[in-house]
Amino acid sequence: MSPATKLAVNLGLAAAVLVTATVLLTYRPNETPPPEASRTDRLEQLKSLPYTAVTDYEAGTVEAGVLVSKPDKVYRGYNIFCSRILPEVYLMDMDGAIVHTWSRPGDDIWVWDHAVMQPNGDVIVINKFKDLLRLAWDSEVVWQREMDVHHDVAILPDGSFYAILRGAELHRGLAVRFPSIVHFTPDGEEIDRWYTYEHLAEIMETFDRRSFLDTILDSMLAAGSEIEFTETVPGKIEANTLKDGRVLYDYFHLNTVTILPETPLGERDPRFREGNLLICFRNVNQIAILDRDTREILWVWGEGMLQWPHHPTMVDSGNILVFDNGVLRGASRVVEVDPVTGSVEWEYAADPPETFYTFEKGSAQRLPNGNTLICDGDNGRAFEITQEGEIVWEWLNPVLRKGRRVQVYRIERLPLGVKSTH
Repeated sequence: MSPATKLAVNLGLAAAVLVTATVLLTYRPNETPPPEASRTDRLEQLKSLPYTAVTDYEAGTVEAGVLVSKPDKVYRGYNIFCSRILPEVYLMDMDGAIVHTWSRPGDDIWVWDHAVMQPNGDVIVINKFKDLLRLAWDSEVVWQREMDVHHDVAILPDGSFYAILRGAELHRGLAVRFPSIVHFTPDGEEIDRWYTYEHLAEIMETFDRRSFLDTILDSMLAAGSEIEFTETVPGKIEANTLKDGRVLYDYFHLNTVTILPETPLGERDPRFREGNLLICFRNVNQIAILDRDTREILWVWGEGMLQWPHHPTMVDSGNILVFDNGVLRGASRVVEVDPVTGSVEWEYAADPPETFYTFEKGSAQRLPNGNTLICDGDNGRAFEITQEGEIVWEWLNPVLRKGRRVQVYRIERLPLGVKSTH
């Protein structure tokens, strides 16, 4: 039995057994939604909580589970996600039923941020800032590695994978975080790494430097100001005060690594060839492509267009889809850009725009039928839209903590019986 067939059988059996055990909360039109905080109030709340895990409003009796479903327009599959404060990975069907769970009872909470499933049903899980682990379909630990891992994992066809790790250096007299992209064997052993601090000169020559930490510091010094950032100021700097009183600055905040697929564009232009790495530096508002062999920076885009973005991926045409958080606008959007011309070819934003806003999370996945699955992470929400912007599927995380909805960092739609691609 092939891995894909085995996975399809496993999913079918799990669905048959577990679907009856899942109870979904239903929509009641006469319920009053939570009061909308002003954008300023919400921003102040989130600035003081750089890594929140629940929404900033009381969930109360608001509806949850699948709120909208138009079966003739959706792309059917399974949805994989983590509910951030629980040491569990969920596989959910289109009706909102949990058909399978990978779990580690007794593991730390507030840490299971993201998981990627392999063809045989194993998952690689990011236990944020603590370790990376691989779980079999039955949740048995295949391997577990302690490391300062965060945000993303990208699996190669040979089973090896990339992950993002944190590092820190003394830079201009300040304690500053610098991330790495690390290549691992299928067993979780390190092969090599690309450390941003060691390539700082190349990055400075290649990227637009308007939002760089150094540019901000130079401007402050030129104006006679002292360096006194002690908390995150969106669009300017990210600073976190540690328990011992030290301030740790986050320079690039690398939050995505994905692998470029085979596309007609990649066949014409080697910058976009299959296997190159697409990455996202949130704090400098830019996404970039690294050569898969040399790690040379081949392409950069985003400054002046994106505001603290997440999750760029390349779609079949060779265009790049990216979640633009819009932290200065107070409204998020998803854009599809032609990487050769830099022009935005497609965009989704809500009407009114501020009704779709996620400050620190978010993802967008182009589905095979042309629809786009969007994760409104701060609000624990996911929705699927057509190219025209019609919402054809919408889901709210029913998991609550002390009356507040638990956030979801990313959600991915898996085709029935087919492996994950991101």
